[in-house]
This record gives sequence, structure tokens and C-alpha cells, in this order.
Amino acid sequence: MSNYQHGAQNISQHRETYGRILDITVWSGGLIGVSILFFSMVFAAKIAWFPALIISFVTAILTGMVLKIGSAWYATIVGLAILTLIMGMGISAIAGLG
Repeated sequence: MSNYQHGAQNISQHRETYGRILDITVWSGGLIGVSILFFSMVFAAKIAWFPALIISFVTAILTGMVLKIGSAWYATIVGLAILTLIMGMGISAIAGLG
């Protein structure tokens, strides 16, 4: 017969893999959700890009707090907000030249 004992298998690697997949899913869902929120406010609701950026930023911070994502989430959101701010100001300056 077999030496198999029910419930004796080491599943630590499986748990780690499952945890990583959940982390990727939470991050992806959060970033996609905040992006959809921002773009729908700018293009569908005709809200100016700066108020839409502030609302999206606050929503992303609250999402990170509720889901307890971690400090890397906040750093990513701040970096994306700064990048969006620089690009928005640059595009607004170029559009104002004409």
C-alpha cells in the first residue's frame, strides 16, 4: 500500500503562491478602478482634470486603507498623481499657447 497520510502534505509554497496571486489581483483591480474613475470623470462627466485627479487620489488612498494594501500602494499612487499632475500641467500649457 501507499505511505500517504491524509493532511500531511506541506502546503506552505501553495499558500505563498495563492497569496501573491491575491496581491496581484488586488493591486490590478485597484489601479484599474482608479483609472476608470479618473477617465470617466474627465471624459464622460466633463469634470476638469485637476478636480478629477484629487477625487481619484483620495479614493485610491481610502481604497488602500480599507484593503490594508501597504506602503508600496501609497508610494505608487503618489507617484502616479505627481506624473499625472506634471503631464496635465504640460498639456494645459501647450493648449493655452494656441
